[in-house]
Amino acid sequence: MKYFFENKENRDKLKKILESWIGTPFRHQCGVKGLGTDCAYFIANVFIELGLIQWRKDLIPDYPKDWHIHNTRELLKETIEKTLNVIQIDINEEFFDGDIFLFHFGKAASHVAIYFENNLYQALEDVGVIKTYAYEKVFLKRLKYRYRVLA
Repeated sequence: MKYFFENKENRDKLKKILESWIGTPFRHQCGVKGLGTDCAYFIANVFIELGLIQWRKDLIPDYPKDWHIHNTRELLKETIEKTLNVIQIDINEEFFDGDIFLFHFGKAASHVAIYFENNLYQALEDVGVIKTYAYEKVFLKRLKYRYRVLA
């Protein structure tokens, strides 16, 4: 099975795109580089820039900020599986550049990040888009799902 980010050109492009989003402030249900984004729109826009998906109005369903506190439906997981050509990877398997990480905060997966070179690129509330060390316990203990993009 071939993975999209096995290709060095694809990894280089991903890194450039991820770095270009750093510093974008956090803004719920927004995805405009430099102006504001949340984690879901950040990830979607990275894959749009890579040319793996196209924007459409229903790409990301509307969701209130606290939907994960009151719902067990894995809306974020469903959206990734429906939108991207991915396979689910065991959370304990070795991390691979471009892997998509979903974290549980509340009753359902409610945060998403992209792994690259030992870091997680993510949009955090009150912080914005940053890269953080991927092996921080605060994230690893909440890691619920991982996906790898297929070629």
